[in-house]
Amino acid sequence: MRNVSTRLLLTCAAIGVAGGLVFALNAWIGGTVAALAPLFYGFTIGVYFLPGVVAQYVIRRGGVAILTAAIAGLVTAPLQPIGFWATLIAIAIGAFQELPFLITRYRRWNTWLFIVGGIVAGIVCAAGMYRTLAKDALDAASGAILMTGYFVAPVVFTAIAVLLGAALVRTGVARGLRAEHTRVTRSA
Repeated sequence: MRNVSTRLLLTCAAIGVAGGLVFALNAWIGGTVAALAPLFYGFTIGVYFLPGVVAQYVIRRGGVAILTAAIAGLVTAPLQPIGFWATLIAIAIGAFQELPFLITRYRRWNTWLFIVGGIVAGIVCAAGMYRTLAKDALDAASGAILMTGYFVAPVVFTAIAVLLGAALVRTGVARGLRAEHTRVTRSA
């Protein structure tokens, strides 16, 4: 990230702290769901996709998803049972969120790229959880429920984050933060 201003860092920090607090709340809700109805836990993981996408949508610069996700992970680490692992998970999700834009060399910020990133992350999450949990231990219907949650949550929460980011942009917080060489079509 070149030309990083204090304002950009503070914007990432504000989004990251808010995201971290939401992560902490979700850790307890998700833990309860995992204990009572583990097949539905996947539907709770989408929250981890909010801060990175909001930061990307508002700022539209490379690296902000990883930075914001790392801040969110650090904020939530002492507030949830998995501790520092939350930071590592958040950073991994932030890196996934950077990929579609890295491929375009951070020149395109179309809304569909955010959704494609959510779909790819959903496929990776669902496949990973199927391989880890469902392959041998669950019947077909239970495996389908588990995988659906891990696939749908990243896509839905990415769409929600795009809407939140758009609302923030309408307030004017993005003025002066966005990279000048970005291209956006009418769909963004």
